[in-house]
Amino acid sequence: MNLYQMIYKRRSIRKYKNEQISDQLLTDIMFLADHVTRLYPDINIKLEIKENFKKQLSIKGLWKVDAPYYLVFYSEEKEGCLINAGYVLEPVLLYMTGKGLGTCYVGGSRFKLEGHEGMKMVIAVAFGYPKNLLYRDPATAKRLPLKELCIYKEDIGENMKNILKAVRLAPSAMNTQPWRFIVYHDRIYIFSCREFLPSQSIAAMREVSMGIMMSHLSVAAEEMWVNLKIEVEEQMVKKHYKSGAYVATAFLAE
Repeated sequence: MNLYQMIYKRRSIRKYKNEQISDQLLTDIMFLADHVTRLYPDINIKLEIKENFKKQLSIKGLWKVDAPYYLVFYSEEKEGCLINAGYVLEPVLLYMTGKGLGTCYVGGSRFKLEGHEGMKMVIAVAFGYPKNLLYRDPATAKRLPLKELCIYKEDIGENMKNILKAVRLAPSAMNTQPWRFIVYHDRIYIFSCREFLPSQSIAAMREVSMGIMMSHLSVAAEEMWVNLKIEVEEQMVKKHYKSGAYVATAFLAE
């Protein structure tokens, strides 16, 4: 099964078997992580796998998840680094799902790890072989319907409909789905919702979630053989939006 199919199958796993993963599979995961497309190629990043079989890692936080492995994402602190993190990580998690591994974004948790010069840890992903069911029925996913996420300005074709279905299933911190869309037949204007209880940590997780969502957009467009270009339009940035903020525009051409 490919990445697009895994969008419909993947679910967050929070309980893991204390079993080792083969060295070859770990190598394959890191190879993909090092070569996956980035939203912002000019931002330096580094990904590492940390083992935790003996519970040797110091992990604190309200939403921590105990797992035998963690994929840790480090990045330069530049504009767009958080969105870039979600965009890079999600294809890796979809690949891991297809290989029989469970995964879970560990947002808001604190890891006591050595950093890398000029970078900070952005987020970690718990992973390993799951104790419970790995796959889900997409019909059971608790997501808002597209009619609540989208404003349609034109009639859209089947490819756009399929892309939006995949975008709708993107995971987000606390399942907030902090995105809304204005949809034309050949483009999508992407907006992020304002937080009711703004804080630095919540804002950071919202940005990572936006990157995950745009990764679903990219994976689905590739599956539909649709050319995708994501750009930030300056004239849109300058406008004021009452209930959210403009993020980017996705241009799609068949």
